[in-house]
Amino acid sequence: MAYDPTRVATYLEGAEFPATGGELAGVAAGNDAPEELLTRLRSFEGRHFQDAPAVAEALTQGTD
Repeated sequence: MAYDPTRVATYLEGAEFPATGGELAGVAAGNDAPEELLTRLRSFEGRHFQDAPAVAEALTQGTD
């Protein structure tokens, strides 16, 4: 799935960075993100992100 950086940022609105994938999944769930995105964010649990663009980049690259 392609992840639009603007849409990802919308789902992460209210997140406090740096944050782990699990923390971001919780924020995204509260912002009605699709389950597929929540699953991907949870797969980044041990990883810390400095901002929403870093999350979008990781999602786009498919790295974890």
